[in-house]
Amino acid sequence: MVHEVLRTTSDSQLFLVTAAPYVVLDTDLRIRAANPAYLRVTGRSRDDLIGSFVFDAFPDNPEDPTATGVRNLGASLERVLRRGVPDDMGVQRYDIPDLEVPGTFRFKTWSPVNSPLVDGDGHVVGALHHAEDITAAHEFLGPAGGEAEVRDSARQPTASLRRAMLAAARHAREHDTWQAGQALSGQRSAAGIARRDALWHRIVHAARRSLPQGCADAVCAAAVRELPTVDAAAITLHGRGPVPHHLAASSPSALRAEELQWVTGEGPSLTAYETGAPVLVPEVDRCGSRWPFCADAVTRAGVSAVFAYPLRNSATTLGTLTLYREGRSARPTGPPLDAAAFADIATTVLLADMDTEIIQQLRATADADDINAAIGVLAAAQGISTDDAAGWLRTTAASRRLPRADIARTVLARYGV
Repeated sequence: MVHEVLRTTSDSQLFLVTAAPYVVLDTDLRIRAANPAYLRVTGRSRDDLIGSFVFDAFPDNPEDPTATGVRNLGASLERVLRRGVPDDMGVQRYDIPDLEVPGTFRFKTWSPVNSPLVDGDGHVVGALHHAEDITAAHEFLGPAGGEAEVRDSARQPTASLRRAMLAAARHAREHDTWQAGQALSGQRSAAGIARRDALWHRIVHAARRSLPQGCADAVCAAAVRELPTVDAAAITLHGRGPVPHHLAASSPSALRAEELQWVTGEGPSLTAYETGAPVLVPEVDRCGSRWPFCADAVTRAGVSAVFAYPLRNSATTLGTLTLYREGRSARPTGPPLDAAAFADIATTVLLADMDTEIIQQLRATADADDINAAIGVLAAAQGISTDDAAGWLRTTAASRRLPRADIARTVLARYGV
């Protein structure tokens, strides 16, 4: 039986749509989930991998007597499961089976990081394996003794060189994804391609200059800088629970406008997420018939126009990029030029660059789901309102000096949920 923490991680939208390859392993090192990015980079199918012992699915290359992939990955995962702390493997040569030519292996170099998956009691119940394919970047940027270097932990590349390899690999992956999307959408005019390609490089440059955890903030700042008539921008992620995650906002007014939409339960950002289509509102004070509560609240917050774009790929909608115009304009105008293209590029960049945040986001999603479930169970079992149940959970967590999620999981266990 798959542990609930592993199931929640596997079902998370972030796990499913990120462009970074991830695998969920149980404590027996059996593969319990592999996201689409991992299936693409390894050329495997979900049916091939789920339930398999990881080293049966990915053995060492029998033609390479010096192969260290199984040994090094096994040692890393063992450290993670025993100590409950992440383990960065650096750069690792690990060939994988070539399914197009049975019995042969494809040369691969990876940058793997393994992280523990922990339950509410602090017990390690599995591991999250992130394996970034840096084969092409390593061949181009690596030192002359590249093959020997990735086999010898004492001869790993410097931290700055490894960051350059990762940046090159991710940039190539992002650009390929974006170009494929442009081809499907029919963006083929020379002028349009040139303008969007320039916008792509400006956004990526802004993201690359930011700290890893600041990518979303950099994208919001780039929206205000690059798109005419935009005064503020916000990026909100939407999980399975009712509470969104406001990933970034370029100003307090943008954050306030996002929060007001969730408080009132209506608005352009919510509608864009729910429908998967852009919602363009050049005059907020004239849309009261559609969103009566939201329109009034957002207008009083100083917002005059809202342009909400879904952050989506071919599989799902992850959240929204919402552009805000503040103050009243004598001649209200529509959305800024290239706003839709900006949202498409932002989706690609964010899905690639959220790698460093994904574990925290997955845990936050799982925590929110458990808290909301516990509130519902308490309200039903005790015959009280959900507000009272939420208050009890908050007070109990504070009195015991424990996270609310831990108290929530205790409640769920008590009632057999």
